[in-house]
Amino acid sequence: MNLKLASNYIKKYIGENPKVCIVLGSGLNYFAKNIEDKIVIPYNDVPSFYQTSVEGHVGEFIYGKINNIPILCGKGRFHHYEGYSFDEVGSIIKIFNYFKPSLCIITNSSGCLDLNWPIGSLMLSNQIIDFSFIKSHNPIKHRFNKSPYFELAVSIAKKNNINLFSGSYTYTTGPSYETPAEISEIISLGGKAVGMSTFPEYLKCIELNLDFIIISCLTNYGAGLVDEKIKHKDVLENANKTKKIFSDYISEIIRNIGPQKKQKK
Repeated sequence: MNLKLASNYIKKYIGENPKVCIVLGSGLNYFAKNIEDKIVIPYNDVPSFYQTSVEGHVGEFIYGKINNIPILCGKGRFHHYEGYSFDEVGSIIKIFNYFKPSLCIITNSSGCLDLNWPIGSLMLSNQIIDFSFIKSHNPIKHRFNKSPYFELAVSIAKKNNINLFSGSYTYTTGPSYETPAEISEIISLGGKAVGMSTFPEYLKCIELNLDFIIISCLTNYGAGLVDEKIKHKDVLENANKTKKIFSDYISEIIRNIGPQKKQKK
């Protein structure tokens, strides 16, 4: 991707720079309905940009406003298992960084690893476990300083009676779902949610020193935890059931965005 070429093309269609940028995960596209004065820019139209190929990932940028706050969404993301490098998966974050937002919100649909957490709940990540074995023969825990927006996200959930938990997101490469043995090991490492995205985008946020929060929609229990086979269509269906709660929650975070002190990562 030619970053300057792609970013300048998008810039032609938007007004003021977005204050919040959002990556939308599988089945979480309903959020776009909350955006006012929408301008849709298909990935296909962006020079040198990549294309999505996974069901539930439409492939378009959406610019608009929530409560008069300018935002930019990546509706559809890329995955390492599609043949993209971590850097290419992080291309959406690189475009976001071009506009210097105050906050990046990375969302995903993921498997829940705690049977005490109901399906349809949300999780705010406080750590990522790299279970891909790409850069090491062992899992790697990435502990990060919480964004100043982390506590804002927690307080808004409490205020609106939203079922929000906090825990470790675990990254696997996919595209196959994890085995019961893998789930058992991930739980032993402290993993509370598992998915096939987010980690490359997190790495890009760290590299570019962007403030971020990571919010997971818990759409199914991990393999072996319940007597049900995991299917992608079920993930999308369960994300769809939570779509209004999730969308309203993200919108409320944006409405409450104010000046925050930047922290060093």
